[in-house]
Amino acid sequence: MHEKVRSILEKSEVSFIVHHHSALPVPIHSPMDFAAAIGYDLGRITKTVFLKAKDGSKYAMVCGAINERFDLQHIAALINVKKIEQASVDDLLRITGYPPNGVSPIGLPAEITLIVDEGLLSLPTVLVGGGNTGVEVEIAPADLIGITGALVAGVTRQQS
Repeated sequence: MHEKVRSILEKSEVSFIVHHHSALPVPIHSPMDFAAAIGYDLGRITKTVFLKAKDGSKYAMVCGAINERFDLQHIAALINVKKIEQASVDDLLRITGYPPNGVSPIGLPAEITLIVDEGLLSLPTVLVGGGNTGVEVEIAPADLIGITGALVAGVTRQQS
């Protein structure tokens, strides 16, 4: 787990479980493999995507269920920009310090708006990136929102 994520979680005193892909009894090549290995519904596994305004004026991070699609128009409206797109890997590394396959919604710089999809609130726990590849943090959605100060909004739609 990334040291920044670990530090925030330990200081927050919220309950969490760290899952290391390498400690599981089967190889993990996808979110589906991970969900099957821990016996959870795929909808509890999240994806966290780093986005930027097309004009480069703002960045945002959005977290939602892996099996849903983000509504980019709605996200753009939430952060008051016309259009939004996925930020580059260089921007991700430079601004957050997280690798592409280990993005965490925890420990973001203050200027980055984190939006958590409201659909996650109905789940007992969700699994988010731990800031390093192959590490997931299991946490209650309300605790995730509490320690990150995230904006909660309906920003996903189920994939067909």
